Amino acid sequence: MQFKCVNCGGNVIYDPASGHMVCASCNAQDSEEIVNQEDCYACPSCGGKLTVDEFTSATRCEYCGAYTIIDEKISYPYGPDLILPFRFTKEQATELLRKSFKDKLFCPNNFLSQRTLEKMEGAYVPFWMYSYDTHAVWSGIGTKVRVWRSGDTEYTETSKFQVHREMDIVYKRIPVDASIKMPDNIMDAMEPYVYKDLEEFQPKYMSGYNGETYNQNPNELEERARKKADNDTEAWIQSTITGYDSTSATKREYINKPEGREFALMPVWKYVYRYQKKDYEYYINGQTGKVYGTLPKSISKIIFTGGTMFAGLMLLGKVLQYVVEVF
Repeated sequence: MQFKCVNCGGNVIYDPASGHMVCASCNAQDSEEIVNQEDCYACPSCGGKLTVDEFTSATRCEYCGAYTIIDEKISYPYGPDLILPFRFTKEQATELLRKSFKDKLFCPNNFLSQRTLEKMEGAYVPFWMYSYDTHAVWSGIGTKVRVWRSGDTEYTETSKFQVHREMDIVYKRIPVDASIKMPDNIMDAMEPYVYKDLEEFQPKYMSGYNGETYNQNPNELEERARKKADNDTEAWIQSTITGYDSTSATKREYINKPEGREFALMPVWKYVYRYQKKDYEYYINGQTGKVYGTLPKSISKIIFTGGTMFAGLMLLGKVLQYVVEVF
């Protein structure tokens, strides 16, 4: 599937800045028509072979640059229920990256150059969303410590109290990424998204971006979702226990009753910078603008800066020595 302009035949893509479909050639808005593929792995615009793997649901043609959505990867059983459209354009994402790292002293010279930042790509990452009705029981000991002095003597009084909490919590759409390519810790760091902005899936939002369908089924990831729910439940309970110096649990019983799961696509900008034969990956939440990545350090800059500082200190030493000799 490809979105083409009825005016000029150009590739029509989703533009986060305007919230409209925009032709990449003539800039016409909402002028798209859908062109279906006869061969799902050939570009409808130029006929070139698309570079895809078994999970690719949207990609850019390496020959003509047009974006194609793979029909069979957005249909049953791979069809998403929900999608969170991009809110940041590529230009806005690159500016966010610049602001995050522009003041870093040892950053390589071309790390934030326009030429290298052009490599940044937007992609929709697959997520499973889990909903639970949770019944939680927490029992434990709350400890209070009182310290006072009388004359030269210090006294300590320790009091212990039984603490019990029981509550029901409704969790809607706990997200767990379903992409093997995307490291779990990075996708967790990208959160939270604003989940109330999730929309019913529409293929048009994928035009202009890469995409993949889920690599892991929901049963495989259920344990991660339950762990997230348990951590949130623990945080809720602890927020209600106040007035103690410390608490220790004697019983935790969190029962998460499944209330449905949905397949959703979340927006991420990804930038890969290669430095000294190593790839450094940077991710930007396509909705909130949150940036994640580790900066490479230029050895030459470190040596130059260290040498400059050493030379400066040597010069300062000579000046001080001269002043002492004069006086």
